[in-house]
Amino acid sequence: MSIERSLQLYKGLVKVSGLLVEVTDARELLSAILEVARKVLNAEAAALFLADEQGNLRLALYAGGDGEPPQTLGEVVVPRGEGISGWALEHRQCVLVPDVSADPRFYHEGARRAGLSVRSLIGAPLWRGERRIGVLEVFNPLERQAFEPEDREAFEAFANLAATAIDKARAAERRREEERIRQELSVAHEIQRSFLPGSLPVSAGLACAAHYRAAHNVSGDFYDVAEVGPDEVYFVIGDVSGRGVPAALLMAQSLSLLRLIVRPGLSPAETLRRWNNALAGRMMQGFFITAIVGRIRPSTREVELACAGHGSPVLLRNGTREEVPLQGVPPLGLMDSHLPKDNALVLCPGDFLLFYTDGLTEASSPEGQLFGSEGLLSALGQPFTNTSDLLYALTRSEETHRGGNEPEDDLTLLAFGFR
Repeated sequence: MSIERSLQLYKGLVKVSGLLVEVTDARELLSAILEVARKVLNAEAAALFLADEQGNLRLALYAGGDGEPPQTLGEVVVPRGEGISGWALEHRQCVLVPDVSADPRFYHEGARRAGLSVRSLIGAPLWRGERRIGVLEVFNPLERQAFEPEDREAFEAFANLAATAIDKARAAERRREEERIRQELSVAHEIQRSFLPGSLPVSAGLACAAHYRAAHNVSGDFYDVAEVGPDEVYFVIGDVSGRGVPAALLMAQSLSLLRLIVRPGLSPAETLRRWNNALAGRMMQGFFITAIVGRIRPSTREVELACAGHGSPVLLRNGTREEVPLQGVPPLGLMDSHLPKDNALVLCPGDFLLFYTDGLTEASSPEGQLFGSEGLLSALGQPFTNTSDLLYALTRSEETHRGGNEPEDDLTLLAFGFR
């Protein structure tokens, strides 16, 4: 190989090394790698194939013709292990073929799409550790009939640098995408929090407290407490099936609809019925909502409850704690019409009524044991003087049960009591 030719190859290697630092946009990087490969090897054309999850090679870019930017040629797929490129990737070897007409591995479809008559090529696999990236190929050296062994050695070094550059650009893109998602979820979290009540009403000896914890950035749990009349405090606690953004969107939509329905004098059962009717045409397939809608009259300490598939509340009275059985209907969104019933009880001074979502009872210990109803009732075994202390004791007990595990589900607690 001439000194001039060796210098040209060396300059090409230096240039692609610079791409490791200068270019982080994946598309721009692939185009630059292809152009450098074609010029360094003084070849008629170059192609870059990227491996998919199954190991098939898909033509990402093709460069051929002076002055023409790299382009795509439509869907060109080389099945895993087939063709010279597939063989090079599977065997992790750089392949030089002086005469493709004498090599049965040559895959003609790509050349046909490009309108290129291939006589000689070099194919170099692109690997980064154990991650398969693809194959880089150059075709038909200019001013020569075929590529030479020295070309393969230089091209292999070039391909190793190119693989590093592509892997680095992909990692940078993943980081940017992760940051974008993180920021969007942070905004979604703040928007969702804005749907929850900013403060809880205080009325005629009635005390209430709430605890809300999303397992991730957004939650499918929700609650609301509002004084809608001179002697009417309405509340709701609920849980949307599923997790993540879809559940959070449905939570926001359903809570907004409920606030349009609630009005003075409307019973919880009728509220629940109208709410289900409003949701019937808006539910995403496969989703449903469990909820309890309640109304408290502080002057008489009367509580009315309507339940749709939600867990029963717990009543704490005179040192005892027991679940309050409720007549309910299936979760919202599963049926076009519901006929819920009101469940009534009267609280005494010193009583507490606790509502919760299944993120409490389904909290898991490191050994896989659920917190369950037993854990719930055990945590409530001590005397409480106010609703805030009650919720604090319960959340601490649930946290201790998880033993350092991250919560797997959202958790919402809502407690009422009379002084």
